[in-house]
Amino acid sequence: MNRANSARERFPYAGEVELPAELNGWEKMYPEYFCFELTDDRTDYERDQFWFWDKKDSTDPILPWDMTISAQAWQIAMAQNTSRVFAIPPSMAVDIRVIAGYVYFSGIQVEDEELLEDRAEIFTERSEYYYENYEALYNGTWLPAVKEIGSKIQSLEVPEELPEYVPEDVITEAKGQSTRTLQILENYNRLTELVLEGWQRHFEFLYLAYLAYMQFTETCRELFPNISDDAIGKMVSAVEADVFRPDQELDKLAQNAVDLGGDVPEIVKSDAEPDEKIDRLRESEDGQAFMELFEDAKDPWFYMTYGDGFHSHKGSWIDDLEAPFNHLKTKVERLEDGEPLGRDFDKLQAERDEIVDEYRQYLDSSEQEQFDHAYETCMSIYEYAENHQFWIENWLHTIVFGKMREFGQLAVNHGLLADADDIFLFDRFEVAELLEETCNTWALGRGAFVSERWQSRVEERREIFEGAQDWDPSPALGNPPETVTDPLMQMLWGITTEKVNDWLDVESDDGDGSELNGFGSSSGQVEGRARVVSDAKDISKLEEDEILVASLTDPAWAPVFPRAKGAVTDDGGITSHAAIVCREYGLPAVTGTGHATSAIDTGDLVRLDGESGEVEILEKAT
Repeated sequence: MNRANSARERFPYAGEVELPAELNGWEKMYPEYFCFELTDDRTDYERDQFWFWDKKDSTDPILPWDMTISAQAWQIAMAQNTSRVFAIPPSMAVDIRVIAGYVYFSGIQVEDEELLEDRAEIFTERSEYYYENYEALYNGTWLPAVKEIGSKIQSLEVPEELPEYVPEDVITEAKGQSTRTLQILENYNRLTELVLEGWQRHFEFLYLAYLAYMQFTETCRELFPNISDDAIGKMVSAVEADVFRPDQELDKLAQNAVDLGGDVPEIVKSDAEPDEKIDRLRESEDGQAFMELFEDAKDPWFYMTYGDGFHSHKGSWIDDLEAPFNHLKTKVERLEDGEPLGRDFDKLQAERDEIVDEYRQYLDSSEQEQFDHAYETCMSIYEYAENHQFWIENWLHTIVFGKMREFGQLAVNHGLLADADDIFLFDRFEVAELLEETCNTWALGRGAFVSERWQSRVEERREIFEGAQDWDPSPALGNPPETVTDPLMQMLWGITTEKVNDWLDVESDDGDGSELNGFGSSSGQVEGRARVVSDAKDISKLEEDEILVASLTDPAWAPVFPRAKGAVTDDGGITSHAAIVCREYGLPAVTGTGHATSAIDTGDLVRLDGESGEVEILEKAT
C-alpha cells in the first residue's frame, strides 16, 4: 500500500485528540510526567515521535494506582534494560505517555554509526554471558529473588484498624510514641519499592529471549528463503513454561475427580457456586481427598489474574474460584466424553523435533553449525518469554493487589474511603498522602474530623474511568515512519508498515472491512462462527467450535482453548503471548489484525488462515 493513497498521512497529535466530556479532568488522575504536551519544548519532542497504543500489554485503561506496575515501573526498568544494561544496538529505549489511562509507547532508535558499534560490542559480550548461563541465572538467582520479593510483600504488616490507645509496651519499654503509624507509612513505601524491584526483574531476560528468537528467525530466513513464520514458530514450540502450569494443574485435578469417583465429578460439574461446591465436597471422604489436592494446587498456580495482569479490578483465581471451577467442570465433562483436555506436550514436542530435523537435513555442515547455534541459543532462553508472565504479571501482581486492599481497608475503617478497592483510584504518591491523612485523623483522637474529600474524588474518578472504558482511543499518534524498521515493534506488538497503513485507512473509513490481515501465528485454515470476547470473565461464553475474537488472548484463557476452532486478535506479533499460547495449544490463529474486535461481531461467519494471516468475514450475523 502506498501511503499517498491513504486518506490520511498521519495520526492526530495528542493535543488534537477529541475526548468525550466524561473524560474531563483525567489528567489529574495520573503522574504529570506521563501526560502529553506539558510544555512547548516537550510538545515539539513528542510531535517528532511516533506513538502507538500499547495494546499488547493492555487493551483497557489503567487505574491510577495500577499505573505503578505498568507505565511507572516500565519507564525506568524497560528503558534502562535496552539503553544502559544490554545496550541493544539499534533500540535505545521506549518512552511512555498516557491518555485517559491508555498507554502509548514511542521507540527511540540509535542512528549514530559510532554509537551503534560501541553498543554492539557491549551487547555481544553481555548477552552471550546471559545466554550461556541462563539456566543457572534464572533458577539460581532470578526465581528465588522474585519469590523473595513476593514473600516480603506478603509479610508487610497492615493493621485493620489503629487501636483506641497504644499498647502498654509503648510505656513500659519507653518506645516514646506509637510506632504503628510510622510502620503503616514505612510499609506502604516498602511495598512500592518492592513492586518496582519486581519489575526490574521482569525485564532482566525478556528482550534477550525475544532477540534470540529474532536472531533464529533471521537465520532461518537466510538459510530457507521461503520458510513461513508458522514453521519457525513450530520449531520453538513445546515450551515447558510455568505459565502453562495452572492449566496443567487443572488437568490433573479433573483427572483426580474422575478417578476418585463417587459424588466428586457430579459436584464439580454442578452449577453451584464455588463455596457451595467446596462445602459439599468436604462432606465425603472422596471429596475431602479431592479438596486436599485442590488446596495443594492453589499456591502458587491459582495466582492467575482475570485478564492481562495489570488491572486490580479484574481479580485473580485465588480470590474468586469461579474460573477454575468452570474450567474443571468442562475438563471433567471432556474426560467423561473421551475427549482430549488440551495441550498435548508430547505431540507438540514430536512435531517440533520432526520439523527441525526436516529443515536441518537440507543444510551442509557449515550451515548446520550456523543453524544449530541460533537454535540452541533461542531454546536456551525462550521459556522466559512466557515464564515471566506467570511469576510477575500473575503471581506477584496478585500478591501486590491483595496487600494494597489491606491498606485500602485500613482507610475504610477510619472513614476516609468507602470501599477498599477505591484505593486503586489514586496514584502511588496520592496513596501515600491518603495513608498519612489516615494516621493524622487517628492521631487527633476519637471524634476527630474526617474529610469527605477522598470519597468525593473517588466518585469523580470512577465516572472518568468508566468513561475511559467506553472510549475507543486512536491506535497511534503523530507522524508514522515511512517504514517500520524496529524489530521489537514488529515481533512483539505486530506493528509493521502495512499495519500502520491499515490503521490510517481504518481511521478514514476506507474499505468495507470484510477482510483483515495479520500475522499467521499458528497454522491451520478454519471456518466458524465468531465469539467476540471483550472481558476476561466472558471467556466462559465461548462455545464449542467457535472462533475466538479478542483484543488479546490471556494465559488464563488456555483451559478453554480446546473448545475454540481458531483465534483472531487485534494485537500481537509472532512472538506475542497470544501467538505463543495459540501455537502451544495447536489453535489456528491470526494475531495483530488491528481491529478484528470492531470489524467482527459475535455470530459472524469467519474464515481464517493461520499461515497467510488472512481473515475473511463470510457472512454477517443477522
